[in-house]
Amino acid sequence: MEEFQINTQTKMGRVTLKVMDLHRQTSFYEQVVGLRVIERTAEYALLGVAEQEVLIELRKTAEKEQPAKGTGLYHIAFQLPTREAFATKFFEILRNKTPIDCPTEQASRYPHFDRIIPISRLDSASDHGYSESIYLHDLEANGIEIYVERQNPTEISGNHPLNFKELAVIANEESDGKLPKQTTIGHIHLRVSKFEETVDFYSQVLGFELRDLTDDTFSVASDRRHHHIAGNTWSGENIAQPLAIHSGLYQFEIVLPDEQSLDELKNHVKQFVQMQEAQTGFIVKDPSGNQIFISRN
Repeated sequence: MEEFQINTQTKMGRVTLKVMDLHRQTSFYEQVVGLRVIERTAEYALLGVAEQEVLIELRKTAEKEQPAKGTGLYHIAFQLPTREAFATKFFEILRNKTPIDCPTEQASRYPHFDRIIPISRLDSASDHGYSESIYLHDLEANGIEIYVERQNPTEISGNHPLNFKELAVIANEESDGKLPKQTTIGHIHLRVSKFEETVDFYSQVLGFELRDLTDDTFSVASDRRHHHIAGNTWSGENIAQPLAIHSGLYQFEIVLPDEQSLDELKNHVKQFVQMQEAQTGFIVKDPSGNQIFISRN
């Protein structure tokens, strides 16, 4: 295969999720994650950090919760601009115990209790060396990472405890709970099935640089950062793709900096896989069935 490299200014765009309960999910991303509702109808909601900067699109199209083992989203990763912003959001989520739509949330968060137990939604937290991260899930089992990258990391991988004392000192206790306007989708982590084919797709067909590869994980990036896209087979290889009626990932967006870069990528991609033309780009699926909308600024 002819060697191809995607433009180094490529970034991640909006992530679109299929949801069963649009009201609850919108409330979660607004009240817990800290996004702003930019537009909302009875069928969809657009959320972001600025009036025109949509990070998450929720579509009310799902009828059943996604299977626990299947291809799709492992987590969405929101990248914060500063360590202070990360510290602030960490403690906000740790303290945020207010239930959203109690009767429904009871089943998902408190299956062994007959009453709402006011516990935090935070699942875990870790210092990876190159970044500091916290992890949680939304109300329909979609994984979420909120993180900040270190400017000069001493290691490129790791799993250490966060320094709570340092973070407590720099956290802003008067924050309004909203994510900073500089927040972006830093990366997306996928559950994949056809591992080798999927690695080749992102590294050779799309032209991302392979940054890390193990027996069951990979990560790729367009520049020297740690990664833009990661994938794993922790749920097993050859796992099934969710059905259209299942909640979870509908598609994620890759954004190129200009028309020329988009055309170059399109001409390369169409030699190897089927693609669908779209108004401002094109749509393609990876070998594990994850749908990608590739566009330009």
